[in-house]
Order: sequence, then C-alpha cells, then structure tokens
Amino acid sequence: MKKDSFEFKVPLYNVLVKVIKDDAKDIAESFKHSTGIHKENIMNVMEFAKTIQVDSKTEGSYVVLLLTEYHNSSILVHESVHMAKAIMRISGVKQPDEETEAYITQYCFGAVDSYYMH
Repeated sequence: MKKDSFEFKVPLYNVLVKVIKDDAKDIAESFKHSTGIHKENIMNVMEFAKTIQVDSKTEGSYVVLLLTEYHNSSILVHESVHMAKAIMRISGVKQPDEETEAYITQYCFGAVDSYYMH
C-alpha cells in the first residue's frame, strides 16, 4: 500500500484531524513522522485502525486516525465515533446532544470515506 495521508477540520469545532494510511508494519513510523511522537507498539496485530487524541505543547490538541491496509467501511464507522468523541473533548463539549454527536460522526466518516473510497 502506498502511504497516503491527509488532514481535515470539522466545521464549527475547528479541531484538526490527521489521517494516516499505511501498511500495518509501517504505521508506527508514519505516526512518528506526522506527529513527532515515537510509540513502539502503537497498534496491536488485531487492530486494523485506531483513533488517538494527541495533546501537543507545540500544536495543541488534535486527533489522529491510523488506517492500515485491512480497514473497511464498518471499521471506519466505528473509528468515526471515536473521532467524534475526541473532537468533542478537545472542543469542550461536555454533554453533547445526540444531534451534535451524530453530526460530528457523520462529518468524520464522510471526510475519510470520500477521500479514500471514491
């Protein structure tokens, strides 16, 4: 798989999401290259995707979505929920209503799905 990364922000919440797509064997190095953070075993062998909230002194707080060659649409939906929850934590949304959570989840899924799947 060719390494393929991009970034987006959810309107109204202005939280950066870095999406990193790479082979499972190379994902830790891609994470380090994108964030400057070294994590040896960032994903276990059973994970095909992972969402991580990063709190950086230089860049502030943001979300990273790691995708391996094994991810699919159902995994992306699952990770979109994690991305939405991290975005709400970062932006200070304490008790989101269902519509807020659904909007952010849908936006995250749509941004990633349209970039990679279409």
